[in-house]
Amino acid sequence: MTPAALIGTLTRPWAHGAHAALAGAVFDAPVVLDGLALRGFDLSGAVFRQGLSARGTRFLGLSWFHGAQVTGALDLTRAHCRSDLRLDRLAADRLTLTEACFEGVLTLDHARLGTLSGRDCLCLANLSLAGTRIRGDADLSGAAIMGGLWAEGAELGRLDLRGAEIDGRRQGV
Repeated sequence: MTPAALIGTLTRPWAHGAHAALAGAVFDAPVVLDGLALRGFDLSGAVFRQGLSARGTRFLGLSWFHGAQVTGALDLTRAHCRSDLRLDRLAADRLTLTEACFEGVLTLDHARLGTLSGRDCLCLANLSLAGTRIRGDADLSGAAIMGGLWAEGAELGRLDLRGAEIDGRRQGV
């Protein structure tokens, strides 16, 4: 699939309960979704061979990247997710959630990451990192995580929680 075809599919009008079924899609070129408003989608098992940028993007529906593989960066800086963002079993060199807002659950269970930057992000629900492995730094400094933080069985490298506010349950941290 080409990045242009992906953009055409994801920018169709959002409808509650509907999603774009794109599981297993493969992208050989960089995917840039910066600043777009995207409907719900399922990109489970997708492969992004040259990274994915969604800086300032608005995710309007439930968004799945279950088991997706990203070579390079998955950059969600200043993204706004109105529903759950499912990144469980994601494999990525770098995941950037800096200054992003998540109204639903942010799930990274069993993800494999090089680094995680979630500086100053806002999670209105919970953040789950259960079983996640991060080889390098995990920076959640200044983050506000209102629904709790789960990290049971996680290996997080150097975790930075300076200035973070974590309400609700804390498990494994």
